[in-house]
Order: sequence, then structure tokens, then C-alpha cells
Amino acid sequence: MSAKRNLLIGVGIGAVLGILFAPHKGSKTRKNIAKTGADLREGWNNLKETASETFAKSNDYIEEGVQSLSYTNASVEANWKD
Repeated sequence: MSAKRNLLIGVGIGAVLGILFAPHKGSKTRKNIAKTGADLREGWNNLKETASETFAKSNDYIEEGVQSLSYTNASVEANWKD
């Protein structure tokens, strides 16, 4: 637990020092951070949408496969009984 805590403290100190010694004014840095956050949010939403669409398509493929197997099974059973 101590190693995780030290890592988080190190990351926090690094972030603060990075902002303090940034080559831009604070207002520009804050705008860049806000823009990056907005870009990440948009990317996350796109990822969620793509994953949702892919999941829906895979469900459709699975349903089609199950139906195809059902028809094949019924056909085999019908031929087997003959």
C-alpha cells in the first residue's frame, strides 16, 4: 500500500511542477488543459458509441447464427426421420 501511495504522491508532485514550470502563461495552460479534457471526453464518447454499435452488430450475428443452426437442425432431423 505504501508503494501505491508514494507513486500517487510522486505523480501529483510531478504534475504540479510541470504546471509551475510550463512554458506558457497560466491562462493558456488552463485553456489547453480544458481543451485536452474536452477532446478526451469526445474520444471517450466516440469509443462508447463504437463499442455499443459493435456489440449490437455482434448480437445480430449471433441471432442469425442461432436461427441458421435451428433451421439446419430441423432439416437434419427431418431427413433423419425419413
